[in-house]
Amino acid sequence: MSAMNGTTHGSSHGTTSTTTPGARRYGKTATGEGEAWWFYGDLAILRSPEGAMPIIIEHHVHAGGSAPRHVHRTLDDSFMILSGRLVIECGDETFVADAGDYVSLPVGVPHRLAAVGDHEAVLLQTHADPAFLNFIRAVGRPASEPRPDPATMDYEAMNDVAGETGQPVVGPPFTAEELTAIAAGPDAR
Repeated sequence: MSAMNGTTHGSSHGTTSTTTPGARRYGKTATGEGEAWWFYGDLAILRSPEGAMPIIIEHHVHAGGSAPRHVHRTLDDSFMILSGRLVIECGDETFVADAGDYVSLPVGVPHRLAAVGDHEAVLLQTHADPAFLNFIRAVGRPASEPRPDPATMDYEAMNDVAGETGQPVVGPPFTAEELTAIAAGPDAR
């Protein structure tokens, strides 16, 4: 089951969904299933069945991976951290979030995040509209292809598409020096 640039991750039976007139929609994805893309070099897997709301994305951010400062025009950027540790800046606030923490970054507020430590961070993102998923689909590469080399990615072009799909980039990602200072600081937790 493929859609746009994505590829089904897991078994060929992947996502199950059924709709009956007058009945509530049933949908299910099992562990390892769902459309999957390499997105800015990280793995993003659509976990909610096609058309289901909210949209749930399992996002694997590699150790040291950092999103540039950006803003979502139409959605809160909300997620549960399943594993790993993130440094997050939202507006004027900077904090550290760990596995088990739930984070909600409000619509219209610039933010950025980075995975710190020796392991990837895995997020289960929850969005009320498809804007971010549309961005992933527009710039992502199917996960069935080899992981792209970050040195060969056209970040400027991807950032342009971010703006076109409702989440413009408004600043740089964290620097290594910023991350070290934040993660080691007295207010790190």
